This record gives sequence, structure tokens and C-alpha cells, in this order.
Amino acid sequence: MDPLTHFFITSKVISSKARVLLAGLAPDAPFYLTYPVWLMKRGQFIDALLTNDWPPALRWMQTLHHLFHSLPVLLAVAGAIRLRRGRWPLEALAWGLHILVDLPTHSRRNWAPQFLWPLSTVTIDGISWPEFITQLINHVCNLLGGAAARLLSLPEPTDYA
Repeated sequence: MDPLTHFFITSKVISSKARVLLAGLAPDAPFYLTYPVWLMKRGQFIDALLTNDWPPALRWMQTLHHLFHSLPVLLAVAGAIRLRRGRWPLEALAWGLHILVDLPTHSRRNWAPQFLWPLSTVTIDGISWPEFITQLINHVCNLLGGAAARLLSLPEPTDYA
């Protein structure tokens, strides 16, 4: 899911407080702060943008991605904060919501979260949301086109008067 959608979902479901909104974006921060910079340094950013052919990220970038999309890590961090402050942090809900939203919206081909990392490398083969939107538009156009073709091919009504 893209940052704007995470921002919107977090603001509507949890809170629009700045800290909570940032926590809702935090799981993707390592990716957005490292991967594009790495591609730019290699001179591959523009080509990747134009062709949508993205080179695999370095192993440490992938590890950071898994770390920030891990429910056990989230629980450990939130638990430590709870022990220190005496309450569960609202920001943890935003972080957790981000992870849960990413599960069905990322295919294994495109950064599927290893949400049980480091305990497991299991992923869910979700539907990449851009692919889903494209498929949805395609199906709606097919339905509308089929309906229009059917309407246009109906015989003219006869005048029985």
C-alpha cells in the first residue's frame, strides 16, 4: 500500500495526531529512505521508474523491511513502552494497522511482509493493490462494454398501433 493510503486509513481508523500518523507510516520508512537513494547512486532510478523493472534490494534493506513489518517486533517494542509508561502506546496500533493492511495488498513478488519475522519467513500472497485496481477497472469496463453492446444490438421496437 502506498504512504498516502496508509496515512488516510490511520487518520480515519485510529487518530489524526501527528505521532500516530507517523507511526502508521513508519514500517515503510526504511524502504523509502534507502532503496530510492541506492537506485539513484547506481543511476537506475529513472530507468526503473520508466520501465517498472525494479532491481532486487540489498539484503540489509530487505531485513529492515521485515523488521519493521514484524508483529513480534511490534509487540516487543509496544510491550517495552507499556512497561516503561504503564500504558500501551496508541502509535503501536497505527504501526500494527499498517502491517495488517499490507498483508492482503502485497503479493510475494512485491515486498510481501514477513509478518512473523524473525520467528518465521511466512508471507501471504496477497494481491498487489495496483494490480487489483487495474483488474477491477478492466472488469468494470468489460461489464459496461458488454452491457452497451447488448443494448445497442437490441432490435428496434415495432409499432403495433
